[in-house]
Amino acid sequence: MATTGPTERTEPGDKSAGGREALSRDRIVAAALELADEHGLEGLTMRALGRKLGVEAMALYHYFPSKAALIEAIGEIGREVQDVFGGFFDEMEAAGATAGEQVVALGLRYIEFAQVRPAQFTLLFNTLPIQFDTWEEFIAGQSTFRIPQMAVQHGIDTGEFQPRPAYGCDEMAYNLWALVHGLAVLRQTRLRALTADYHRLHTALLEQLVQTFRGPETPATG
Repeated sequence: MATTGPTERTEPGDKSAGGREALSRDRIVAAALELADEHGLEGLTMRALGRKLGVEAMALYHYFPSKAALIEAIGEIGREVQDVFGGFFDEMEAAGATAGEQVVALGLRYIEFAQVRPAQFTLLFNTLPIQFDTWEEFIAGQSTFRIPQMAVQHGIDTGEFQPRPAYGCDEMAYNLWALVHGLAVLRQTRLRALTADYHRLHTALLEQLVQTFRGPETPATG
């Protein structure tokens, strides 16, 4: 994506002449994420963002020519989602978790991310378009889809998961993503006011999916 605004990038720690933290693209994006988490996407306006940063809204247009450009920049923090899960596999491996246990824990963490950071989840997984044109490009590209791919591939490599014709690693990973994304969205929408033991329900569904990955002849482990 082409960079807008000044060619020199102001670091977030720099101070303006008046002692106020200087405005920068990074600071604007960070404030926009906070605003969206606090008030939802509908509350993310340039005017409200300017108030939060203590500047006139017009000052923001020096860095982002439109709200759409700001939203696109926020989308780039998709790499931060990778960081959220960055140490996940090391943690699970250190704990001696099986591939099936990793899949369950990964799914629960995804749903938790949607609950804790609803604005980021909506932007990254519901609003922003995927920057690929074909399924083949998507499964081979650098995106958050690589996270469920890694979990499933680990199960295949260890022999716990059994790929079948038309249901290999990529299809299994997509199955996992579709399940947890659907559960996360239901919790945010239709089921948001319904009291239930969601942890138990979600764990049961994920464990059943793991059994599907293992195949009909493979007994449960762990």
